[in-house]
Amino acid sequence: MILRILKHPFLAIAFTTFIFILCVMPSENIPNGVDDKAAHLLAFVGISFLWLWVKPNYLLIIISSILFGFTIEIIQGLLPINFHRSFDINDGFADALGVLMGAFFSFIMQKIIKILA
Repeated sequence: MILRILKHPFLAIAFTTFIFILCVMPSENIPNGVDDKAAHLLAFVGISFLWLWVKPNYLLIIISSILFGFTIEIIQGLLPINFHRSFDINDGFADALGVLMGAFFSFIMQKIIKILA
């Protein structure tokens, strides 16, 4: 049942859209006390992990997810000043590390499932 849910693109699309919305909304609407780099890392762990269950093409998902993270940073740099958002290369690197970690977790889980099946 869980595997069927993971393989459906709706969850990956919904999660990716949710992360995009969080990244472009004014920063005062985001809860305080959240470590920014950890949040970026975890968000992109989720993005790559979910997309790899939908389409297990590691190269495609890793590259497109990293580009998505850096595109968000560029968009944040272009947002109006009252959004209190800015381009931060370190956020992009946290996103990229999260993508790689998500890919690793997906790979390990898929291998474990094959062994157990």
